[in-house]
Amino acid sequence: MRRALRLVMAVGLSASVALAGPSDNSRLRHGLADAVRQAQAGETIPVVIVLREQADERAIEEASLIRDRDARRRAVVDLLRDTAARTQGDLLARLRDGQAQGLVGERVRPLWIANMVAADLTPAMIAEIARRPDVAYLHLDKVIGDEVFPVMPGRDDGGDGGVLSAITCGVNLIGAPDVWNMGITGSGVVVGVIDTGLCDSHPDIQDHVWTNPGEIPNNNIDDDNNGYVDDIHGWNFQFDNNNTGDSNGHGTHTTGTVAGDGTNGQQTGVAPDAEVMVLEFWNSFSGESTVWEAMQYGVANNADVLTASLGWPHSTNPDRAMWRMVSENTFAAGVATVFAAGNEGSCCGIDNVRTPGDVPDMITAGAVDCNDRIAGFSSRGPVTWEDVAPYFDWPHPPGKLKPTVSAPGVDTLSMDAFSCSGYVFLSGTSMATPHIAGTMALMLQANPDLDHYEIKQILKDTAVDLGQAGEDNAYGHGRIDALAAVDMALSLSCPADIDGNGTLDADDFFAFLDLFAADDPAADITGNGVIDGNDFFAYLDLFAAGC
Repeated sequence: MRRALRLVMAVGLSASVALAGPSDNSRLRHGLADAVRQAQAGETIPVVIVLREQADERAIEEASLIRDRDARRRAVVDLLRDTAARTQGDLLARLRDGQAQGLVGERVRPLWIANMVAADLTPAMIAEIARRPDVAYLHLDKVIGDEVFPVMPGRDDGGDGGVLSAITCGVNLIGAPDVWNMGITGSGVVVGVIDTGLCDSHPDIQDHVWTNPGEIPNNNIDDDNNGYVDDIHGWNFQFDNNNTGDSNGHGTHTTGTVAGDGTNGQQTGVAPDAEVMVLEFWNSFSGESTVWEAMQYGVANNADVLTASLGWPHSTNPDRAMWRMVSENTFAAGVATVFAAGNEGSCCGIDNVRTPGDVPDMITAGAVDCNDRIAGFSSRGPVTWEDVAPYFDWPHPPGKLKPTVSAPGVDTLSMDAFSCSGYVFLSGTSMATPHIAGTMALMLQANPDLDHYEIKQILKDTAVDLGQAGEDNAYGHGRIDALAAVDMALSLSCPADIDGNGTLDADDFFAFLDLFAADDPAADITGNGVIDGNDFFAYLDLFAAGC
């Protein structure tokens, strides 16, 4: 399924990508020219320096078709890292010299998820860097407040822990309890939550926060050599430290919808046994590069799912081209990714869905209430990329349908960061997004071989059609159905692939023989609870057919 989907996409790709070079007359983009004019002489301005040369697009496409998920991720990451390492050296050396000269601030963050460097530069340094032949353009890494969060006030909070031992309406509506009854609860799946952090001592989440296996806690050493010191549960990309606590509340709420397990009274999480990786990008203000770095961290540190209940309205002039490149590189690495559509309702035509929810292949979340009615605030498509270089696609009309699917997001009860034990109601596509992320975690436990594109297709194919018949720009393809999505994910799995690496070979055959000899339940191929000759011959049939 994945190979068929991706080979179609590969047609027409160029062998390499080079963005606009020094002949471009608009090297200072997204409001940077105005910021330079208004700045004082020695003031530093947050920017992203986008290099001309980007990773070979055809090579990334080919690497994304590798069936073994670990090998695929390694191949894509190696291509991206190699491009950055080969091309950023001279620029980074000049930025280091600029720091000694007082022209560059303390922040210099080289990134490889796309080939770029985030830094704080004086106007004089911006002018110099803009003239470099290896630089495509500089983008204002604009600070922005809580309007990046598609969230609305909810009704009164749910009080302290233990108010009711109940499953929240959204989790029930999408059929998650039926999936749990199958023994599928998100176990073994890591979900990176890009948000305001997490109160990780909340009883509903404290025993399944992701822990970095390569890091020794609190020894002030980067034990796994990943560039982050003591990144035990994730990282704070705003302040560049390992303090991932939540002083805002938004992140704890969305994390609870992904994986809150109900220990303290309310079952808020769709995938209650998934591990959550804390990727904090905002506490007061932040720029786009902090989210890009959070996505990069998730890819590099083996997150299976990335979820982000945020987005930049087009009125804030986000760097849509870089968002699309970062997103597509993340998809290529096999990491399933979902972003919120936004809370603009139907106000803004083709500029209604926020970036990066507007990225064509992004899984984009719209919101319904628990009666399956579209939320009035939920952003509607379509979107277009006809004026965005270097893509110039999805012309409007008709444009690209958005959102992809919808999920419950009105008066959603989830974990409260401030009591760190109770619950609070919030509304928004922020609340719909983690319902989808939790469903993706369930699907990946059922079939770990699925990639972003396959998960997106399954969500679309199994969604409950709402509104006008067929897909539309309010509900997308409909409201997600966790049970139907997991059932389809299971139908695409291969029971004969014992080691789960996507390749049937002698290792799988002999591994099955060991399981069969040990009367291990994993050898029950027929699923009847008895391990006998029928299972042996059923396995041989599957192996011969290649699943």
